[in-house]
Amino acid sequence: MSKKVYIVLSQSYTMLARIIKKITNDKYSHISISFNKECSDMYSIGRKYTYCPFIGVYKNESIYKGVFNLNKNAEVLIYELNVTSKQYNNIIRLLDEYGNSSKGYNFIGLVFALFNKKLNRKKYYCSEFLYKILSDDSVNIFPKTDNVVKPMDFNKIDGLKKIYEGKIINYKNQNLNLAN
Repeated sequence: MSKKVYIVLSQSYTMLARIIKKITNDKYSHISISFNKECSDMYSIGRKYTYCPFIGVYKNESIYKGVFNLNKNAEVLIYELNVTSKQYNNIIRLLDEYGNSSKGYNFIGLVFALFNKKLNRKKYYCSEFLYKILSDDSVNIFPKTDNVVKPMDFNKIDGLKKIYEGKIINYKNQNLNLAN
């Protein structure tokens, strides 16, 4: 039986997000995974405190709160992906396994990645974390690579279906209208 996961790329226009966008020339600077289309529950490595980009943790995020509410122009690209029940269960298991054992935010690794240099640590930044999970042999969705992985690289996943691209505020309003 097929299940759905949602790959969520975002650009919040915080200072760090703007720096990443400027250096990489990519439209989106952050990536999360969700198990619901509304993206009310997403998982990634992100900032622990809304206003401090230097301390990050494995966390449950939502486009309805936190850093995603700092700028009305924040943007999101949401892909839907069908996965097997086995892959779905393994993604959930690996999120907890790698997330809970993470030694924090790989801020130094992020800086290296901006210059296309890989630094292996027991800490992760967002795309490094999701790459580790989705390229795991038990999931095998993202192709293995020795290169630095950025959020925009996740469009290489076979079978992605774009369900929304635009301002987060419009997506939230669209979901609220559907709920009423």
